[in-house]
Amino acid sequence: MLRHISFVITLIIFSCEKPLPVAQGGDNEIVIVTSKLDKPKIDSIISNILTDTLFTPQAEPYYKLIWVEPERFNDVKNYVNVVVAGIGDSPSNSGARLIKNLLSEEQYSSSFEGQNHLIFSKNIFARDQNFLIINGPTFEKVNELSMDQGPWLKKQFDRLFEKRQGEFLFEESTLQKELQDSVFNRYGWGIKIPWGYTVIRDSSEQQIFWIGRDLPFRWLAIQWVDGLQFSDSLTVVNYAKEFPVKFFKNIRYVDYKFKIEPSTFNEFGSWKISGLWESVEEAQGGPFISHLFYDEKSDRTYFIHSMIFHPGRDKYLLLKQVDIVAKTFYTSDQNNE
Repeated sequence: MLRHISFVITLIIFSCEKPLPVAQGGDNEIVIVTSKLDKPKIDSIISNILTDTLFTPQAEPYYKLIWVEPERFNDVKNYVNVVVAGIGDSPSNSGARLIKNLLSEEQYSSSFEGQNHLIFSKNIFARDQNFLIINGPTFEKVNELSMDQGPWLKKQFDRLFEKRQGEFLFEESTLQKELQDSVFNRYGWGIKIPWGYTVIRDSSEQQIFWIGRDLPFRWLAIQWVDGLQFSDSLTVVNYAKEFPVKFFKNIRYVDYKFKIEPSTFNEFGSWKISGLWESVEEAQGGPFISHLFYDEKSDRTYFIHSMIFHPGRDKYLLLKQVDIVAKTFYTSDQNNE
């Protein structure tokens, strides 16, 4: 239902045939246009959609929320992620008035009186844009739907984030193609390596390839072993926790906020491991994301580890950038195009 309604809205907006500007603002920012009266309710609804928090160890939200009064809509309508929200239809509610102006009578009736309280679309006022309208007669009805549709909506924000960040990271002129080709020819797997990353360790004997970039510090390591090396969640935990001690010596994963969960890494069924690392020698640490999976065609277990060190600063954007680099991984049996 959401996809159908979004398509209708998109046709109406694009009927003007004007070229769209490129979306503005940070890829990890979400502009929420609503009245002060509705802000507490909308904040609760948004929390059902954007549920992720990065612990660094301090809690850091994945997305930064920017609250804007409806009167300033024209100033922010070209941003990457825009949410327009209003509860009820009181003439004194500026958010509700704005939504009535954005939708046709039929669309407004369907969203307010029907079940379509969350209307999602793309590229409404700018290219590479997510646009969400939250509209309904009561908080309870909208909140209930947001809990059901929240995971799907979160994926849309994440996909656009990774798309835009990927375009920034992987400009053809900035990729280290000679190094990429060398790795693929020697090991049978490849990865895109952006400018600025240098090789820290490249060992066919240890079967590890480790690159990094400093200021701020970012590290990405790919390690592989012949055969299937895990069978259940317990063996995944053991494998993951042995990795930093074995290959980094003075680094370990801490128990606080350590998390493993079934996932998908590219086309491989995988385990996603996330949490915090710390140095056993110095007062250093930060967040990490790792992926453990088995490639049946090559009969190899792969462990791909990303971590950053950026004390006193926001860390989510940097960590996601390294993880996006990690997800360019491919094997000789896959098409990297």
